[in-house]
Amino acid sequence: MKRRGIFRKIFLYTTLLLVLTVGLTAALFSQQVISFYQAAHREFLRQNLSVLMEELSQGGIGEYPQIAQAFFERNQTFRLIIQGPQEQVIFTTGHVLLGVHSFNFVTYLTHGHTLYASHDFLDVQNYNDLMRRVAVALVLLFAMGVIFAIVFARQMTSPIKTLVGTAHEMAALAPIVPPAKRSDEIGELTDIMHEMYGKLKDTITALEAEKEAQQYFFVAASHELKTPIAATTALLQGMFDNIGDYQDHPKYLWECLKMMNEQNKIVTEILEIVKYTNSEPKSVNLPLRKTIEDLLPVYQPLLDKKNITASVEIPEAEYCIADYDMLHKALSNVILNAIQHSDGEVRIWSEVSDNFIKLQVLNTGSSIDENMELFKPFARMSKARSHDQGRSGLGLTIVAKMLDTMNIRYGLKNADEGVIFWAEIVRVK
Repeated sequence: MKRRGIFRKIFLYTTLLLVLTVGLTAALFSQQVISFYQAAHREFLRQNLSVLMEELSQGGIGEYPQIAQAFFERNQTFRLIIQGPQEQVIFTTGHVLLGVHSFNFVTYLTHGHTLYASHDFLDVQNYNDLMRRVAVALVLLFAMGVIFAIVFARQMTSPIKTLVGTAHEMAALAPIVPPAKRSDEIGELTDIMHEMYGKLKDTITALEAEKEAQQYFFVAASHELKTPIAATTALLQGMFDNIGDYQDHPKYLWECLKMMNEQNKIVTEILEIVKYTNSEPKSVNLPLRKTIEDLLPVYQPLLDKKNITASVEIPEAEYCIADYDMLHKALSNVILNAIQHSDGEVRIWSEVSDNFIKLQVLNTGSSIDENMELFKPFARMSKARSHDQGRSGLGLTIVAKMLDTMNIRYGLKNADEGVIFWAEIVRVK
Protein backbone atom coordinates (compact mmCIF):
# COMPACT_ATOMS: atom_id res chain seq x y z
CA MET A 1 0.00 0.00 0.00
CA LYS A 2 1.33 3.40 -0.93
CA ARG A 3 2.33 5.43 2.08
CA ARG A 4 0.78 8.87 2.37
CA GLY A 5 3.00 11.67 3.51
CA ILE A 6 2.25 13.48 6.73
CA PHE A 7 2.18 16.80 4.82
CA ARG A 8 -0.75 15.59 2.71
CA LYS A 9 -2.60 14.29 5.76
CA ILE A 10 -2.19 17.50 7.74
CA PHE A 11 -3.15 19.59 4.71
CA LEU A 12 -6.27 17.50 4.02
CA TYR A 13 -7.37 17.54 7.67
CA THR A 14 -6.80 21.29 7.93
CA THR A 15 -8.63 21.96 4.65
CA LEU A 16 -11.55 19.76 5.70
CA LEU A 17 -11.80 21.63 8.98
CA LEU A 18 -11.64 24.90 7.04
CA VAL A 19 -14.46 23.81 4.66
CA LEU A 20 -16.65 22.84 7.59
CA THR A 21 -15.91 26.12 9.36
CA VAL A 22 -16.57 28.26 6.26
CA GLY A 23 -19.74 26.28 5.41
CA LEU A 24 -21.12 26.61 8.92
CA THR A 25 -20.21 30.31 8.96
CA ALA A 26 -21.91 30.86 5.59
CA ALA A 27 -25.08 29.08 6.72
CA LEU A 28 -25.32 31.01 9.97
CA PHE A 29 -24.39 34.30 8.29
CA SER A 30 -26.91 33.87 5.46
CA GLN A 31 -29.72 33.24 7.95
CA GLN A 32 -28.71 36.28 9.96
CA VAL A 33 -28.50 38.39 6.78
CA ILE A 34 -31.94 37.27 5.61
CA SER A 35 -33.51 37.97 8.99
CA PHE A 36 -31.78 41.33 9.29
CA TYR A 37 -32.67 42.32 5.73
CA GLN A 38 -36.29 41.37 6.10
CA ALA A 39 -36.57 43.34 9.33
CA ALA A 40 -34.83 46.34 7.75
CA HIS A 41 -37.08 46.03 4.71
CA ARG A 42 -40.23 46.04 6.81
CA GLU A 43 -39.01 49.07 8.75
CA PHE A 44 -38.22 50.83 5.48
CA LEU A 45 -41.70 50.12 4.14
CA ARG A 46 -43.35 51.18 7.38
CA GLN A 47 -41.56 54.51 7.42
CA ASN A 48 -42.17 55.24 3.71
CA LEU A 49 -45.79 54.02 3.71
CA SER A 50 -46.77 55.99 6.79
CA VAL A 51 -47.81 58.94 4.53
CA LEU A 52 -49.96 56.67 2.38
CA MET A 53 -51.64 55.09 5.40
CA GLU A 54 -52.37 58.50 6.88
CA GLU A 55 -53.94 59.71 3.62
CA LEU A 56 -56.01 56.52 3.37
CA SER A 57 -57.23 56.89 6.94
CA GLN A 58 -58.35 60.47 6.28
CA GLY A 59 -60.09 59.69 2.96
CA GLY A 60 -63.20 57.65 2.29
CA ILE A 61 -63.29 54.11 1.00
CA GLY A 62 -64.21 55.31 -2.47
CA GLU A 63 -61.07 57.49 -2.56
CA TYR A 64 -58.65 54.59 -1.83
CA PRO A 65 -57.80 53.95 -5.51
CA GLN A 66 -57.10 57.63 -6.26
CA ILE A 67 -54.98 58.09 -3.11
CA ALA A 68 -52.98 54.93 -3.86
CA GLN A 69 -52.49 55.93 -7.50
CA ALA A 70 -51.23 59.36 -6.49
CA PHE A 71 -48.74 57.77 -4.03
CA PHE A 72 -47.55 55.29 -6.69
CA GLU A 73 -46.92 58.10 -9.17
CA ARG A 74 -44.64 59.70 -6.58
CA ASN A 75 -42.98 56.39 -5.61
CA GLN A 76 -42.93 54.10 -8.64
CA THR A 77 -40.49 51.61 -7.08
CA PHE A 78 -43.25 50.39 -4.74
CA ARG A 79 -45.68 47.57 -5.46
CA LEU A 80 -49.18 48.07 -4.01
CA ILE A 81 -52.41 46.07 -3.77
CA ILE A 82 -55.56 47.06 -1.86
CA GLN A 83 -58.17 44.37 -1.27
CA GLY A 84 -61.75 44.81 -0.14
CA PRO A 85 -63.59 42.86 2.56
CA GLN A 86 -64.33 40.05 0.10
CA GLU A 87 -60.67 39.95 -1.04
CA GLN A 88 -61.63 41.75 -4.25
CA VAL A 89 -58.84 43.93 -5.64
CA ILE A 90 -59.85 47.58 -5.65
CA PHE A 91 -56.37 48.86 -6.56
CA THR A 92 -53.16 47.37 -7.91
CA THR A 93 -49.91 48.61 -9.43
CA GLY A 94 -49.96 45.72 -11.92
CA HIS A 95 -48.44 42.93 -9.79
CA VAL A 96 -51.59 41.13 -8.76
CA LEU A 97 -50.54 38.01 -10.64
CA LEU A 98 -47.59 37.57 -8.24
CA GLY A 99 -50.00 36.94 -5.36
CA VAL A 100 -50.22 38.72 -2.07
CA HIS A 101 -47.82 36.28 -0.43
CA SER A 102 -44.90 37.85 -2.32
CA PHE A 103 -45.43 41.20 -0.54
CA ASN A 104 -43.34 42.08 2.51
CA PHE A 105 -45.64 44.61 4.18
CA VAL A 106 -49.27 44.04 5.16
CA THR A 107 -51.55 46.41 7.09
CA TYR A 108 -55.27 46.46 7.71
CA LEU A 109 -57.30 49.53 6.79
CA THR A 110 -60.84 50.51 7.89
CA HIS A 111 -63.95 48.62 6.88
CA GLY A 112 -62.11 45.30 6.30
CA HIS A 113 -59.76 46.59 3.60
CA THR A 114 -56.12 45.35 3.45
CA LEU A 115 -53.00 47.05 2.04
CA TYR A 116 -50.15 44.90 0.62
CA ALA A 117 -46.87 46.63 -0.23
CA SER A 118 -43.34 45.75 -1.29
CA HIS A 119 -40.27 47.41 -2.81
CA ASP A 120 -38.72 45.84 -5.92
CA PHE A 121 -35.33 47.59 -5.64
CA LEU A 122 -34.74 46.55 -2.05
CA ASP A 123 -36.10 43.06 -2.52
CA VAL A 124 -34.07 42.03 -5.54
CA GLN A 125 -31.18 44.25 -6.52
CA ASN A 126 -29.78 45.18 -3.10
CA TYR A 127 -30.28 41.73 -1.64
CA ASN A 128 -28.64 39.98 -4.59
CA ASP A 129 -25.76 42.47 -4.56
CA LEU A 130 -25.21 41.88 -0.86
CA MET A 131 -25.26 38.10 -1.31
CA ARG A 132 -22.75 38.36 -4.16
CA ARG A 133 -20.43 40.33 -1.90
CA VAL A 134 -20.87 37.76 0.85
CA ALA A 135 -20.10 34.95 -1.61
CA VAL A 136 -16.95 36.72 -2.82
CA ALA A 137 -15.85 37.30 0.78
CA LEU A 138 -16.38 33.62 1.60
CA VAL A 139 -14.41 32.54 -1.49
CA LEU A 140 -11.54 34.86 -0.51
CA LEU A 141 -11.72 33.57 3.05
CA PHE A 142 -11.56 29.99 1.78
CA ALA A 143 -8.60 30.79 -0.50
CA MET A 144 -6.75 32.45 2.37
CA GLY A 145 -7.58 29.44 4.52
CA VAL A 146 -6.12 27.04 1.92
CA ILE A 147 -2.93 29.11 1.80
CA PHE A 148 -2.80 29.07 5.59
CA ALA A 149 -3.36 25.29 5.56
CA ILE A 150 -0.39 24.83 3.19
CA VAL A 151 1.86 27.04 5.31
CA PHE A 152 0.67 25.38 8.52
CA ALA A 153 1.21 21.88 7.12
CA ARG A 154 4.73 22.79 6.00
CA GLN A 155 5.56 24.35 9.33
CA MET A 156 4.33 21.24 11.13
CA THR A 157 5.91 18.65 8.84
CA SER A 158 9.26 20.33 8.15
CA PRO A 159 10.78 19.62 11.60
CA ILE A 160 9.24 16.14 11.58
CA LYS A 161 10.83 15.39 8.20
CA THR A 162 14.11 16.69 9.61
CA LEU A 163 13.71 14.32 12.57
CA VAL A 164 13.05 11.41 10.20
CA GLY A 165 16.21 12.22 8.23
CA THR A 166 18.19 12.54 11.45
CA ALA A 167 16.81 9.21 12.68
CA HIS A 168 18.00 7.52 9.46
CA GLU A 169 21.46 9.02 9.99
CA MET A 170 21.42 7.86 13.60
CA ALA A 171 20.50 4.34 12.46
CA ALA A 172 23.64 4.39 10.32
CA LEU A 173 25.67 5.79 13.28
CA ALA A 174 26.65 8.75 11.11
CA PRO A 175 27.91 12.04 12.63
CA ILE A 176 24.97 14.31 13.49
CA VAL A 177 25.01 18.10 13.37
CA PRO A 178 23.67 19.59 16.64
CA PRO A 179 20.04 20.70 16.14
CA ALA A 180 18.81 24.28 16.19
CA LYS A 181 17.22 25.17 19.52
CA ARG A 182 13.41 25.14 19.68
CA SER A 183 11.22 25.88 22.68
CA ASP A 184 8.28 23.64 21.72
CA GLU A 185 7.58 19.90 22.07
CA ILE A 186 9.32 19.12 18.77
CA GLY A 187 12.43 20.86 20.07
CA GLU A 188 12.20 18.84 23.29
CA LEU A 189 11.80 15.61 21.27
CA THR A 190 14.81 16.56 19.13
CA ASP A 191 16.94 17.19 22.21
CA ILE A 192 15.89 13.86 23.72
CA MET A 193 16.71 12.02 20.48
CA HIS A 194 20.16 13.59 20.28
CA GLU A 195 20.78 12.86 23.96
CA MET A 196 19.77 9.23 23.46
CA TYR A 197 21.96 9.03 20.36
CA GLY A 198 24.91 10.44 22.28
CA LYS A 199 24.44 7.87 25.05
CA LEU A 200 24.04 5.11 22.46
CA LYS A 201 27.29 6.08 20.73
CA ASP A 202 29.07 6.30 24.08
CA THR A 203 27.76 2.83 24.98
CA ILE A 204 28.82 1.40 21.62
CA THR A 205 32.24 3.02 21.95
CA ALA A 206 32.59 1.61 25.46
CA LEU A 207 31.55 -1.85 24.27
CA GLU A 208 33.97 -1.70 21.38
CA ALA A 209 36.75 -0.57 23.74
CA GLU A 210 35.85 -3.38 26.15
CA LYS A 211 35.85 -5.89 23.31
CA GLU A 212 39.23 -4.63 22.13
CA ALA A 213 40.55 -4.79 25.70
CA GLN A 214 39.28 -8.36 26.06
CA GLN A 215 40.93 -9.36 22.79
CA TYR A 216 44.17 -7.73 23.89
CA PHE A 217 43.90 -9.46 27.27
CA PHE A 218 43.42 -12.94 25.83
CA VAL A 219 46.15 -12.44 23.23
CA ALA A 220 48.55 -11.26 25.94
CA ALA A 221 47.49 -14.06 28.30
CA SER A 222 47.98 -16.64 25.56
CA HIS A 223 51.45 -15.27 24.90
CA GLU A 224 52.35 -15.29 28.61
CA LEU A 225 51.20 -18.89 29.00
CA LYS A 226 52.55 -20.23 25.71
CA THR A 227 56.27 -19.54 26.33
CA PRO A 228 56.66 -21.27 29.73
CA ILE A 229 54.47 -24.16 28.61
CA ALA A 230 56.72 -24.64 25.59
CA ALA A 231 59.79 -24.42 27.86
CA THR A 232 58.35 -26.97 30.27
CA THR A 233 57.53 -29.29 27.39
CA ALA A 234 61.11 -29.02 26.13
CA LEU A 235 62.52 -29.82 29.58
CA LEU A 236 60.27 -32.85 29.97
CA GLN A 237 61.13 -34.07 26.48
CA GLY A 238 64.84 -33.74 27.28
CA MET A 239 64.41 -35.75 30.47
CA PHE A 240 62.49 -38.47 28.67
CA ASP A 241 65.32 -38.71 26.11
CA ASN A 242 68.06 -38.59 28.84
CA ILE A 243 70.06 -36.07 26.85
CA GLY A 244 73.08 -34.46 28.54
CA ASP A 245 72.26 -32.42 31.67
CA TYR A 246 68.60 -33.46 31.41
CA GLN A 247 69.62 -36.76 32.97
CA ASP A 248 69.61 -34.85 36.28
CA HIS A 249 65.85 -35.34 36.69
CA PRO A 250 65.40 -33.82 40.19
CA LYS A 251 67.00 -30.54 39.06
CA TYR A 252 64.84 -30.09 35.99
CA LEU A 253 61.69 -31.41 37.58
CA TRP A 254 62.09 -28.65 40.16
CA GLU A 255 62.43 -26.12 37.33
CA CYS A 256 59.28 -27.51 35.73
CA LEU A 257 57.45 -27.23 39.05
CA LYS A 258 58.52 -23.59 39.46
CA MET A 259 57.25 -22.70 35.97
CA MET A 260 53.95 -24.52 36.57
CA ASN A 261 53.47 -22.63 39.85
CA GLU A 262 54.01 -19.35 38.01
CA GLN A 263 51.46 -20.35 35.39
CA ASN A 264 49.03 -21.42 38.09
CA LYS A 265 49.36 -17.97 39.63
CA ILE A 266 48.66 -16.32 36.27
CA VAL A 267 45.62 -18.53 35.64
CA THR A 268 44.31 -17.80 39.15
CA GLU A 269 44.63 -14.05 38.59
CA ILE A 270 42.98 -14.32 35.16
CA LEU A 271 40.04 -16.13 36.74
CA GLU A 272 39.86 -13.43 39.40
CA ILE A 273 39.67 -10.71 36.74
CA VAL A 274 36.93 -12.61 34.92
CA LYS A 275 35.08 -13.10 38.21
CA TYR A 276 34.83 -9.36 38.84
CA THR A 277 34.12 -8.37 35.21
CA ASN A 278 30.33 -8.29 35.60
CA SER A 279 30.11 -8.00 39.38
CA GLU A 280 28.09 -5.28 41.04
CA PRO A 281 29.87 -3.61 43.97
CA LYS A 282 28.23 -3.87 47.40
CA SER A 283 29.18 -0.54 48.91
CA VAL A 284 29.45 -0.17 52.67
CA ASN A 285 31.07 2.29 55.08
CA LEU A 286 34.65 1.19 55.73
CA PRO A 287 37.31 2.51 58.16
CA LEU A 288 40.10 3.22 55.69
CA ARG A 289 43.01 3.10 58.15
CA LYS A 290 41.96 -0.22 59.68
CA THR A 291 41.38 -1.74 56.22
CA ILE A 292 44.98 -0.92 55.26
CA GLU A 293 46.52 -1.91 58.58
CA ASP A 294 44.84 -5.34 58.33
CA LEU A 295 46.77 -5.92 55.08
CA LEU A 296 50.27 -5.02 56.29
CA PRO A 297 50.98 -8.10 58.49
CA VAL A 298 50.71 -10.33 55.41
CA TYR A 299 53.59 -8.46 53.80
CA GLN A 300 55.73 -8.05 56.91
CA PRO A 301 58.09 -10.95 55.94
CA LEU A 302 58.69 -9.30 52.55
CA LEU A 303 59.25 -5.92 54.24
CA ASP A 304 61.78 -7.49 56.61
CA LYS A 305 63.50 -9.33 53.77
CA LYS A 306 63.97 -6.11 51.78
CA ASN A 307 64.66 -4.05 54.91
CA ILE A 308 61.79 -1.69 54.04
CA THR A 309 59.60 0.28 56.43
CA ALA A 310 55.88 0.91 55.91
CA SER A 311 53.95 3.76 57.57
CA VAL A 312 50.26 4.66 57.57
CA GLU A 313 49.22 8.31 58.12
CA ILE A 314 45.43 8.19 57.89
CA PRO A 315 43.09 9.49 60.61
CA GLU A 316 41.17 6.71 62.31
CA ALA A 317 37.94 8.69 62.06
CA GLU A 318 37.97 8.71 58.26
CA TYR A 319 35.47 6.33 56.67
CA CYS A 320 35.02 5.66 52.97
CA ILE A 321 32.24 4.10 50.87
CA ALA A 322 33.35 1.04 48.86
CA ASP A 323 32.92 -2.68 48.32
CA TYR A 324 35.02 -4.37 51.01
CA ASP A 325 36.24 -7.33 48.94
CA MET A 326 37.07 -5.23 45.88
CA LEU A 327 38.83 -2.49 47.85
CA HIS A 328 40.68 -5.10 49.92
CA LYS A 329 41.95 -6.86 46.78
CA ALA A 330 42.89 -3.61 45.03
CA LEU A 331 44.81 -2.19 48.02
CA SER A 332 46.51 -5.53 48.58
CA ASN A 333 47.94 -5.47 45.06
CA VAL A 334 48.85 -1.77 45.31
CA ILE A 335 50.79 -2.32 48.57
CA LEU A 336 52.51 -5.43 47.19
CA ASN A 337 53.49 -3.57 44.05
CA ALA A 338 54.84 -0.66 46.14
CA ILE A 339 56.92 -3.03 48.32
CA GLN A 340 58.31 -4.86 45.29
CA HIS A 341 59.46 -1.62 43.65
CA SER A 342 60.64 0.24 46.78
CA ASP A 343 64.24 0.50 47.94
CA GLY A 344 63.65 1.80 51.46
CA GLU A 345 60.18 3.05 52.39
CA VAL A 346 56.48 2.64 51.63
CA ARG A 347 54.39 5.52 52.92
CA ILE A 348 50.58 5.56 52.90
CA TRP A 349 48.59 8.72 53.66
CA SER A 350 45.38 10.51 52.76
CA GLU A 351 44.17 13.99 51.81
CA VAL A 352 40.56 14.81 52.66
CA SER A 353 38.17 17.04 50.70
CA ASP A 354 34.44 17.61 51.11
CA ASN A 355 33.39 14.54 49.15
CA PHE A 356 36.46 12.38 48.70
CA ILE A 357 39.39 10.81 50.49
CA LYS A 358 42.44 10.87 48.24
CA LEU A 359 44.46 7.81 49.24
CA GLN A 360 48.15 7.95 48.25
CA VAL A 361 50.79 5.19 48.36
CA LEU A 362 54.45 6.15 47.82
CA ASN A 363 57.26 3.71 47.10
CA THR A 364 60.69 5.36 47.20
CA GLY A 365 63.63 4.85 44.89
CA SER A 366 61.83 4.11 41.63
CA SER A 367 60.22 5.85 38.68
CA ILE A 368 57.87 5.00 35.83
CA ASP A 369 57.44 5.93 32.21
CA GLU A 370 54.18 7.87 32.45
CA ASN A 371 53.50 7.20 28.76
CA MET A 372 53.24 3.47 29.40
CA GLU A 373 49.82 1.97 30.03
CA LEU A 374 50.85 0.16 33.20
CA PHE A 375 47.30 -0.88 34.08
CA LYS A 376 47.04 -3.00 30.92
CA PRO A 377 47.49 -6.77 31.28
CA PHE A 378 51.11 -7.97 31.47
CA ALA A 379 52.54 -4.45 31.27
CA ARG A 380 55.96 -4.44 32.98
CA MET A 381 58.71 -1.87 33.30
CA SER A 382 61.26 -4.68 33.03
CA LYS A 383 60.03 -8.07 31.84
CA ALA A 384 63.16 -9.96 32.77
CA ARG A 385 63.22 -8.51 36.29
CA SER A 386 59.50 -9.13 36.76
CA HIS A 387 59.79 -12.78 35.77
CA ASP A 388 62.78 -13.22 38.04
CA GLN A 389 60.76 -11.85 40.98
CA GLY A 390 57.72 -14.02 40.20
CA ARG A 391 55.44 -11.24 39.03
CA SER A 392 52.60 -12.16 36.71
CA GLY A 393 52.08 -8.69 35.23
CA LEU A 394 48.39 -8.72 36.23
CA GLY A 395 48.60 -6.98 39.62
CA LEU A 396 47.78 -3.47 38.39
CA THR A 397 45.24 -4.88 35.92
CA ILE A 398 43.33 -6.36 38.86
CA VAL A 399 43.60 -3.00 40.67
CA ALA A 400 42.16 -1.22 37.62
CA LYS A 401 39.32 -3.74 37.29
CA MET A 402 38.33 -3.40 40.97
CA LEU A 403 38.47 0.40 41.02
CA ASP A 404 36.71 0.81 37.66
CA THR A 405 33.87 -1.39 38.90
CA MET A 406 33.49 0.89 41.95
CA ASN A 407 33.79 4.07 39.80
CA ILE A 408 36.89 5.19 41.72
CA ARG A 409 39.38 7.48 39.95
CA TYR A 410 43.01 6.39 40.23
CA GLY A 411 46.44 6.77 38.66
CA LEU A 412 50.22 6.55 38.92
CA LYS A 413 52.64 9.48 38.83
CA ASN A 414 56.29 10.22 39.46
CA ALA A 415 57.31 12.25 42.52
CA ASP A 416 60.63 13.54 43.85
CA GLU A 417 61.00 10.56 46.19
CA GLY A 418 59.63 7.86 43.93
CA VAL A 419 56.28 6.74 42.49
CA ILE A 420 52.86 7.60 43.93
CA PHE A 421 49.69 5.61 43.39
CA TRP A 422 46.55 7.64 44.14
CA ALA A 423 42.82 6.88 44.32
CA GLU A 424 39.86 9.15 45.09
CA ILE A 425 37.37 7.22 47.24
CA VAL A 426 33.97 8.58 48.25
CA ARG A 427 34.07 9.88 51.79
CA VAL A 428 31.51 9.30 54.52
CA LYS A 429 30.62 12.78 55.78
